[in-house]
Amino acid sequence: MSQDINLRIWDERRCHVGEGPVAIGRDNSDVLWVDIMGKLVHRRNLKTGITSSYETTEHVSFVIPAADGSELLGTANGPIRRSPDGSISKLPTRLDTDGGEPPFPNRWNDAKVAPDGHLFLGNMPYEWAENQSACGLYRLDKSGDKLTKVQDGIWLSNGLAWSKDGKTMYYIDTLAKSIDTFDYADGEISNRRVRWQIADDSQGLPDGMCIDAEDGIWVAFWNGSCLRRFDKDFNITDVIQMPVPMVTSAAFVGPNFEEMVITSAHDGVADSGADWGKTFICRPKVPGVAPTLFPN
Repeated sequence: MSQDINLRIWDERRCHVGEGPVAIGRDNSDVLWVDIMGKLVHRRNLKTGITSSYETTEHVSFVIPAADGSELLGTANGPIRRSPDGSISKLPTRLDTDGGEPPFPNRWNDAKVAPDGHLFLGNMPYEWAENQSACGLYRLDKSGDKLTKVQDGIWLSNGLAWSKDGKTMYYIDTLAKSIDTFDYADGEISNRRVRWQIADDSQGLPDGMCIDAEDGIWVAFWNGSCLRRFDKDFNITDVIQMPVPMVTSAAFVGPNFEEMVITSAHDGVADSGADWGKTFICRPKVPGVAPTLFPN
């Protein structure tokens, strides 16, 4: 079941919590990702190896490229838009939508643009508490003007992906320990179903995900030291064993999306290994699909 995929370290920068890789630019060879707690947005080119980073004022949980060259950033109290010249503009926030201060400290987490251009983004608490399923999943309309909570009762909103036909949204609530699906149409989600759940905590917790050209979803497992690929029936078809425990997310990159970049975390663990938090690359058997840019 494990693949011979030439897994190797691709970027040596150690992230406290690396997350949300995405490919942009010529030949899809510029890769962006964040170090959430490091307040950094990283960039590296597949062909040249040229790297850069910029800092944010708050913890930053995602970077979403937009069609106009700007980037939507999941800063803790954002989101915000960063223009190519570095200028910042405000977008609708949780505070705008929820109409009051949250009952506990929380921040944005994972986000992804749906095939029809809406941005889905979820939040998570900074500290764990019993029955703290008070986070949610939100939708920023493709106009960029309206933020709506579309699902509540979430513990820790995480990975997102859509099927090739756009009719199914895959979703992870990490602390519910499951991979779920929604029916999807015109920005609306319905009919939530649990499709796979971990049998015991030794499997790790499902975190970020991406999807390949055969509608196989690749899920990173925090404290699971692996990615697992699930087919349309949620059977595990492939496993990528990782040399680090806290695997956070993955994205297909490059001219034909034949390579996969995988992020990880060291999470401030005192005795963490030298490679924890580094970013890896490999070549799975099935290529991926292009990400959707935020349209406006």
